[in-house]
Amino acid sequence: MDSFTPIAKTTLDTQALVFEDESDFRVHGSVYTDDQIFNAEMRDIFGKCWIFIGHESEVRNSGDFKTSFIGRRPVVMSRDEHGEIHVFFNRCRHRGSVVCREERGSVKRFQCQYHGWVYGLDGTLQGVAKHKGGYPDDLDKSRLGLMAVPRVEIYRGLVFANMDANAITFTAYLGAAKPFLDIHLDRAPDGEVEVVHGAHRTEYRGNWKFQAENSTDGYHGDTVHESFFKLVAEFGNKSGQHGAYTQGDLDEIFAHRMTGRTLGFENGHGIWESPLSPDAAENMRAGPFADYVDWLEGKYGTQSMHEMLNAMNLLIFPSLAVLHGQFRVIRPISVDRTEVAMHFFKLKGASEAYNNFRLSGYQRFFGPASFGSPDDVEIFAFNQTGLQAEEVEWLLLSRGMARETSDKLGVRVAESTDETPQRAFHRAWRAHMGA
Repeated sequence: MDSFTPIAKTTLDTQALVFEDESDFRVHGSVYTDDQIFNAEMRDIFGKCWIFIGHESEVRNSGDFKTSFIGRRPVVMSRDEHGEIHVFFNRCRHRGSVVCREERGSVKRFQCQYHGWVYGLDGTLQGVAKHKGGYPDDLDKSRLGLMAVPRVEIYRGLVFANMDANAITFTAYLGAAKPFLDIHLDRAPDGEVEVVHGAHRTEYRGNWKFQAENSTDGYHGDTVHESFFKLVAEFGNKSGQHGAYTQGDLDEIFAHRMTGRTLGFENGHGIWESPLSPDAAENMRAGPFADYVDWLEGKYGTQSMHEMLNAMNLLIFPSLAVLHGQFRVIRPISVDRTEVAMHFFKLKGASEAYNNFRLSGYQRFFGPASFGSPDDVEIFAFNQTGLQAEEVEWLLLSRGMARETSDKLGVRVAESTDETPQRAFHRAWRAHMGA
């Protein structure tokens, strides 16, 4: 009764929807608009890949919990009396109602608000309301606990879950992208990050893959975020990331953004990376956080210090983006409706002043009244509208194919505005769909 049976497959030819040859890469528009494809994604991608649930700092104490989703499946992460973290389906074993309605909190036990069944922090069924006479006296409660997600792994505080009991380990899934996740975490003097409670959430009328693709897209910034860069050029960048331009020519700023790179990995992960400015380290040393730059250089060396000061967006396929100071979680709701939750994290061991400064930068570009994220979600909605013209069948993702190279690990590398990460994403999408 506790075993997990995958949803039955449907007959759907998805392999022809992503086309690739030596110079051309195309994705069919139906990949973003078809309900049947969306349902298959919930089974073949969100049902088989490692999905970010949260960070263990969000359930720091016994009784703490956080609710989340694996695709459309509601789950709850909790910490029990012994300090162990669990991830369960947020569904009562009686009549199916969610057990935890709140986003987060702290409890001694979980109680379903429909008929009052009670579960322990470890998911075991502890009480059945009006048990006597309604159920056998020897009802086997051990078989009726909250059903655990088949696989859970914790990597440096990040909690991931997988619906596939036979999936490869999370570190194997990361592959060559693992050092780039480590960079985000190694920026913390204590080697750990801490998620600030609460999240900034936004919802848009568009497919979930638009946000996934855009997380590592270096091609759109000069157009979509032009107003932000104009402000930086005219007035300077006085809040947020030290090392950015204090003032400068707009063309100079755009040209500097071209000096970064993009990377595409096996399993669909991707990177967009760009230096904050030509003189990032020097500018930071001239400000109030010289000690932090000195610590980075002393710990990791000069070259790595410069790399760790870069702006670097990592997409862990399919739905987690790790940016400079945030975990961005993509939640598909329907084929044309998506929620994005942004969780700011502190660098443990860094000064309160520096973490507050990072938070200021986050609020400036990603917050509710920011100059960045609102631009993006507006574009995603326009994308979904444009795709209703089904007579134009294909989207083109071939930018930079001719100059793309591969390193010794098979990682594809290209320039900062190339669509290398997006191609990696859709290769993985095609491989998972129908597999």
